[in-house]
Amino acid sequence: MLKILYNEFKNHKKLVMVYITLCIALSFILGSSMPLLDPHGIAASTSGTNSVSAAEVSAGDTLLNLNGQILGGRLNALAGDYSGTVAVSAEPFTALLFLSAVSNINKLANNPLNMPPIPLDSPWILIVVAVFFAASKFMKANSATKVFGICTLGYLERFLGTLCILVIGILSVVGISTNGAVSAVNAATEAVSEIGKSGAAEPGSQNIIVGALASLFSAFMAVMSLIVNFIIRTVAKGLDAMQAIFSTVPFVSVVCEAGKAFLVLLVSALNVFFPIAGYVVNIIVFIICCVLFRVCYYASRYFENIYFKPFFRKIFGLRDRVTLIPKRYPKKLRLALEAKEMKPDFIIPVYIKRRHRNSTLRIRPLRRLWLIHDESGTKLYARKYMKQKDYFRDFDKDEGGEIFLKKGIMQYEIYSYIQTDRNLEKKWPVRDFTLVFAKDYKAYIDEIVRLTGYTDIVEEKAREKAEKKELRKAGKKLKLWVSSEED
Repeated sequence: MLKILYNEFKNHKKLVMVYITLCIALSFILGSSMPLLDPHGIAASTSGTNSVSAAEVSAGDTLLNLNGQILGGRLNALAGDYSGTVAVSAEPFTALLFLSAVSNINKLANNPLNMPPIPLDSPWILIVVAVFFAASKFMKANSATKVFGICTLGYLERFLGTLCILVIGILSVVGISTNGAVSAVNAATEAVSEIGKSGAAEPGSQNIIVGALASLFSAFMAVMSLIVNFIIRTVAKGLDAMQAIFSTVPFVSVVCEAGKAFLVLLVSALNVFFPIAGYVVNIIVFIICCVLFRVCYYASRYFENIYFKPFFRKIFGLRDRVTLIPKRYPKKLRLALEAKEMKPDFIIPVYIKRRHRNSTLRIRPLRRLWLIHDESGTKLYARKYMKQKDYFRDFDKDEGGEIFLKKGIMQYEIYSYIQTDRNLEKKWPVRDFTLVFAKDYKAYIDEIVRLTGYTDIVEEKAREKAEKKELRKAGKKLKLWVSSEED
């Protein structure tokens, strides 16, 4: 998981650094400008209601007082301010619909929930979010429109969710960090006074300390907010992808969408009405998402490269940018090709859609491989295979039995059957594995079939159908000739 997070950081380094820098700068500016002590040398409480003199607290209560000053009611505020990240990251439309509805009702009722003002308390925003929520759920709950729904409103939902997290993150991270730093410095000042040390630091230096502490808190929380958002968002995308890939029964899709919406609404309600309980539930959800992260990450990458990107390349006429030799492919693959002195005719990313439990291809489903052809034949490349690195497997027609290529509607499939007589004699033999690659290669598919020598199953079935049709015609002619001879 850490390697995946690091790779994603490298891919989005500029956005991450801008976000963290903005949080740090705002926290330092606001923290260094907030008042700490009143003119009489009495430490102000974080709530702003009462002040506590250093002499009023015994030295024996120093640690308890220090802990209370730092935390105080901040745990509840932290839960209420920021724990909604989990719900918004999982299903943005669902969470935003709930938060918008609650905000509008709370605003009309003169803020009985004491909620901070957010940009969702407008009736027009509530209507827009409700329309998008209904349209998204309708398309994703129907198997016929599920892929289209995920590729359009689904990705729009993820984008808006990430944008919302960044906005919430800046507001909440800065507020929590600044107040936490003020509480920490106040508590430290009071603790120093209690144990009898003379003189507190000057207000100017204290403000600098607050700014520095707020910046440290802010940097940590900004990084954590991005990590939490990415992990939960990836798990949600992965579950949607697996549901679209493996679920063809409409009833199952409806149940899954209803179940996800119910869970997100439950978490959102806990965050608003019972912040501490919501905070605990969010931690549990985050731990579960960490367990599922790796599988869902590969599922989301599979869906993105096989369905989402080809869909938009077709819509916007960008398929001509796809070539048999990609302009960019992994550096380690390039080094492996150079080490073997291979000059490929094509390099195509393929993904394992499924494989039999006893398959000869011992790689987990949804992983990416590379199909490569040069003068020596067709190869299948894996960066790591079992305990080997830079693994090349011969993948020609006669290797391990006949290999078929199917021109599907959404993708191209490469597969082979388990090579046992009992299996091959079946009407529907069991497949050893199924690899897929994107429809972006439509202009090159005939060239790929020619170079690999794979059996084009669509043309093969068309040829068999034509042969049967000719045989039927010949049989009818023979029957007519026989009957005429008898007459």
